[in-house]
Amino acid sequence: RVAQRTPGFTGADLKNLMNEAAILAARENKKEISLTDCFQAIEKVMLGPERKSFVLSMHEKKITAYHEAGHALVAHALPNTDPIQKISIISRGEAAGYTLKIPEKDRHFRSKEEFLEELAVLLAGYAAEKIIFGENKITTGASSDLREATRIARKLVTEYGMSKSLGPMTFGQKEELIFLGKEIGEQRDYSEEVAAKIDQEVLTFTTNAYQKALQTLESQKENLEKLSAELTEKETIEKEAFEALFGKKKALQE
Repeated sequence: RVAQRTPGFTGADLKNLMNEAAILAARENKKEISLTDCFQAIEKVMLGPERKSFVLSMHEKKITAYHEAGHALVAHALPNTDPIQKISIISRGEAAGYTLKIPEKDRHFRSKEEFLEELAVLLAGYAAEKIIFGENKITTGASSDLREATRIARKLVTEYGMSKSLGPMTFGQKEELIFLGKEIGEQRDYSEEVAAKIDQEVLTFTTNAYQKALQTLESQKENLEKLSAELTEKETIEKEAFEALFGKKKALQE
């Protein structure tokens, strides 16, 4: 169960995780580290600590519940996305709520199809807010999702050669700090005309993904209401409870 939630973790990551789990167990005067302690430690390592002082109003709680329910239902419906491990509207790190979906095995390559479905999942919270509250009442809660979706869409075009119109090319030479693995700048090696095409392709990828998220959630509006109500009441839903409501993910039923 711990291995399923920690693909790609290094030895140092796992050591850090067990240190955090030990601290959590010690705080409750336990003699042994439980699976629950490990799960909480994984979330702390990946997402940051719980912010118990970050209290949402009932209306904000409802918005967050619909937002996270949107992410979860689209991820569950699309075949090439990772399975849901947990959904929560308890704040962690910078997020007011979160949907934890993790691949059950280490992954070294990703296909265009997987990226496109990941974009739809990222934009599903935004889509859920529009469906429930309307265009003019969409909140700032989706800002980090939008930023991440735009980043992935731009990588599809400029780094992975996955744009039909621009073809198998990369655009922009990145300079990196070799020892830190961090980008410090990009040297543009393409024209303004190509830059406009890149922007258009990024817009096309994100718009299509948004439409896919909208269509998926509109066809599951009853489930969206059901899941958000459960979240509002319980605040946290684990994988088993989620699958009891909506069944196992199709891709896992082979």
